[in-house]
Amino acid sequence: MFTHIRMKNFKSWKDSGKVELAPLTGFFGTNSSGKSSLLQMLLLLKQTAEHSYPEEVIFFGDENSLVNLGSFREVIHGHKEEELLELEFGCKLQEAFAIEVFGKDSEGYPVDVPIPIDNFSFNTALRVDKSELKTERFRYGFESCDIPEIRWESYHLHYKNSLGEEEKVTMSPKNFYGGPASTAPHVLKPFFPAFENLFKHVYPLGPIRVQPKRSYHWEDKDPTDVGLWGDKVIDALLCAHMRRVKISKKGEEATIEDRISEWLREMDLAYSFSLEPIGALKDDNYEVQIQKSAMSPAVTLADMGYGLADVLPMLVLCYYTPERSTLILEQPGIHLHPRAQADLADLLIEVITERNLQVLIESHSEHLLNRLQRRIAEEKISASQTELYFCRNDEGVSRKDQLIIDEFGNIENWPENFFGDEMGDLFAMTEAQRERQKSDTELIKGTNIAPSKG
Repeated sequence: MFTHIRMKNFKSWKDSGKVELAPLTGFFGTNSSGKSSLLQMLLLLKQTAEHSYPEEVIFFGDENSLVNLGSFREVIHGHKEEELLELEFGCKLQEAFAIEVFGKDSEGYPVDVPIPIDNFSFNTALRVDKSELKTERFRYGFESCDIPEIRWESYHLHYKNSLGEEEKVTMSPKNFYGGPASTAPHVLKPFFPAFENLFKHVYPLGPIRVQPKRSYHWEDKDPTDVGLWGDKVIDALLCAHMRRVKISKKGEEATIEDRISEWLREMDLAYSFSLEPIGALKDDNYEVQIQKSAMSPAVTLADMGYGLADVLPMLVLCYYTPERSTLILEQPGIHLHPRAQADLADLLIEVITERNLQVLIESHSEHLLNRLQRRIAEEKISASQTELYFCRNDEGVSRKDQLIIDEFGNIENWPENFFGDEMGDLFAMTEAQRERQKSDTELIKGTNIAPSKG
């Protein structure tokens, strides 16, 4: 799980400051306020960690990547290539590991001492030197650890051994987090699999979905997620169906299909959902069949409204991904009606509490936020399990306000009229009606003037 992020000179962010992250973190704000960039930073790090060229400093992306940011010049704030690009995050690890540093045993003999690591913070700075992108420095920091940090700068890796003595190793890393592993000092090597495993368990879902089909062919693939645009959602469903994958809710087991059907009924989007084979089983061709109501005939996913195709990848992602993963959801429920948008808050609360997922969302949905506030008041989720931010852009520079939410779900510093001025609109409508009625009355009076006797 990520505990915080920070960026300097990243797109519209001159300095984001420390952005604390919770199991459920929401970013709200006006269009082009920088909220997408906060999530793009994690996607940038993920696609670099998974890139096939470990000697590339950072992978800004291409048309097939999670995010395509172009070049350093397009990413650096104000296109000022002389500036440093600084990226930072903190995390708690699913699996702890150990590094070994020089020390002495109880009898004073020199030994390698294992230091357990279950969390760390990381920051890096990148720069352009003679048109070449280079790593300026990086740092791994630790809490409750015998060594405070491992830091690289000016071609030297610095850290302290278990005796508190300064160690210095000469090295020339290629990528921004110290790789490749083949040339790294032994004290740094364990961080590479930990770093890569951390981002392996980040699963993004973009705001746009692929067009649903009438039938699907399963090629016995086992996708890790549903795809950035939901393009792998049926493969994931078929895989879970054929493997008989079960999930737990309050101690009771259910299939992913059953849980999806329950949520579709809850959101009033459909009554039932099922995967049905077409033709011979060996052909692996399937239809996604939907019943809108208990008495209506089943139709294919392609015959349903776009709202169902929008929410299905999100439902599958929430239950298909491994527990303790991090989900990044951009504009969830953008095509859903208000009630279903509100129900999304309950979905996210369930998977956070039942599956220990971390969910980071970017949204404009007033209905989702209102339901979240209500559930905090009802103690379905605590205020400490959430972090909410409002982002804005002031003359090309993004800024954030951490929203203060109390145990009763009240937000003390919500920006006025962000979701519109409902009372102001009603007042203006009433005033307009009064003025129109007044004009109509005067017009009627004018047409009833007695005709002249001349």
